[in-house]
Amino acid sequence: MFKVLLGLSALFLASCGAFFSVKGIGLLFSGSFWASIIMASSLEFGKIMATSFLYRYWGKINNIIKTYLLCAIITLMGITSLGIFGFLSQAFYSTKSNIDAIESQISLLENKKNTLNSQIIANNERIKTLIDTRKSQENNLTKALDQSTTTTVTKSGGLFGNDKQETVIDKKSVELKNQTLTAMQSNISSLESNVEKLNINNDNITQEINNIDNEVISLRKQVIASDIGTYKFIAEAFNVQIETVVKWFILVIVVVFDPLAVCLLLAYNIAVNKKFNEKEVEIIKEVVKEKIIEKPIEIIKNLAVPFKRGTKINHNPDLADPNLKN
Repeated sequence: MFKVLLGLSALFLASCGAFFSVKGIGLLFSGSFWASIIMASSLEFGKIMATSFLYRYWGKINNIIKTYLLCAIITLMGITSLGIFGFLSQAFYSTKSNIDAIESQISLLENKKNTLNSQIIANNERIKTLIDTRKSQENNLTKALDQSTTTTVTKSGGLFGNDKQETVIDKKSVELKNQTLTAMQSNISSLESNVEKLNINNDNITQEINNIDNEVISLRKQVIASDIGTYKFIAEAFNVQIETVVKWFILVIVVVFDPLAVCLLLAYNIAVNKKFNEKEVEIIKEVVKEKIIEKPIEIIKNLAVPFKRGTKINHNPDLADPNLKN
């Protein structure tokens, strides 16, 4: 079961590396996309076969083929790594271009919002000026209403009478007063109308600002939900550009990816090699066999020693009978 899992992991990792590499090379030579795909696929398959062949027939091929195949495998690992780097970089910059477009749109909306806020401030200042002018006109209107339109006329009493003074209405004063009042009322009405228009304009601008805020919030949610949101946070945490963080992350993946696939392929070949397994079993059997026959051989050797009168055989505890006394 372990061999099957090892083979599947090696195949899956090599397939993923081949896919990313082939796609990256195809994107690099997009002018001949399918031709580049076929070429890169054949190289990836050749690398796998060359790795297996080099391991299985290492002792049966000459040094020239060994050297060439070894250099070719290392070179193809580099090509695969570059293809993976190109594929991941293209994917990152494709996402980043969309994020940059969204952020540019957010910047334009923020500038528009600032312009609208400035317009509201200007309108408020204009409204204040108009209100002050209207108050002045109303004061002038009050004074004009209080202005007298009568005049005093002296009438002669004749030779025998006294002169008399009478108050009469001056038509010219009345006409002038009416014209003044009409003009003031017209100005006051115009001022009120302008103030009302400016207030309506401010309401419309405020509604537009609220719409902009909602749109900005929606765009910022898209940035947060994007694939590079995490890397952007890391870049801000370490005070570096997001391109630097992604570049090093891709390099780490590239350094591990294809070399690990080749190593797992070699590991699978080692695991399924019958000769290697048989040698391991033989070594284990030899060790067990030596341990089993070690005592009997020593006993037989000791029994085979010829007995001579007058000689004393050294005591051997393995041959001694425990029931006998020395």
